[in-house]
Amino acid sequence: MACPDCDLIQRIPPLKLDEAANCVRCNAMLFKNKKNSVDRSLAFALTGLILFIMSNLFPLLSLKALGVVQDETLISTSVSLFQAERPFLSIIILLTTVIFPATTLVGTIYVLLQVKNGRINRHTAPLFRFLRSTDAWGMLEIFMLAVLVAVVKLGDLADVIFGVSLYAFCLLIITLALLSYSLNPHDVWNKLRNANGCQL
Repeated sequence: MACPDCDLIQRIPPLKLDEAANCVRCNAMLFKNKKNSVDRSLAFALTGLILFIMSNLFPLLSLKALGVVQDETLISTSVSLFQAERPFLSIIILLTTVIFPATTLVGTIYVLLQVKNGRINRHTAPLFRFLRSTDAWGMLEIFMLAVLVAVVKLGDLADVIFGVSLYAFCLLIITLALLSYSLNPHDVWNKLRNANGCQL
């Protein structure tokens, strides 16, 4: 295995549960043997998918001013920005808050189910490699921070009503963080490598 910090190639010895292997040159952590990594990650991914659906079905925020109530969902926020002649920002928000998170959750569930059931096909490894490369594009935390800043600024101009989607969105952020922590990619790669006919 190549060290992610200094690129030194090393052989990882067999590890017991919760043991970790560190780089002999820079002491960076190379691998940690987590208990039930696949099962826990699958549970977090399924929970995240449910929360993601809830986040898009219900209003994120409602603004009430002069008797007029305007509801906004994640997708309608992107549409509103496009209508306000901000297409680039609209596309960025759509990608980082809807498309990439949905792709990550659905793709992760698909890969983990195949690994768990031992039904790995030739598309599993490329898909998992793609999912690992797009991890950095999910920016739900930044979007939530922007929503909180907007709520503070709009508090004096209109009544802000928090929707069910906002709470689901907060839980989704926490769930994705837990998924990232619990998922051990080395466990997945080892099972993909040992699968017959799997090209890595």
